[in-house]
Amino acid sequence: MHSLTSHTPGIPGDSGSAYLDSAGKALGTLSTLGLGIPIINNIGDIAHELAYAQEHSGISGLRLVLGTAGFTPSR
Repeated sequence: MHSLTSHTPGIPGDSGSAYLDSAGKALGTLSTLGLGIPIINNIGDIAHELAYAQEHSGISGLRLVLGTAGFTPSR
């Protein structure tokens, strides 16, 4: 799991939202909100999430594929 402090923390209903790293690569999904100061978003690790899904989903050949649109980070 990754922890992330951001200017706009996730709110209820955001769970499952994708998180990308600075290069636009999949990092993981928002899972929980850690309360404290500062507020922290807890993010699942995409490699672990994918491995779990491959083992338990029953979907043959499940894999992560490239997106259809380029990633341009906003700064």
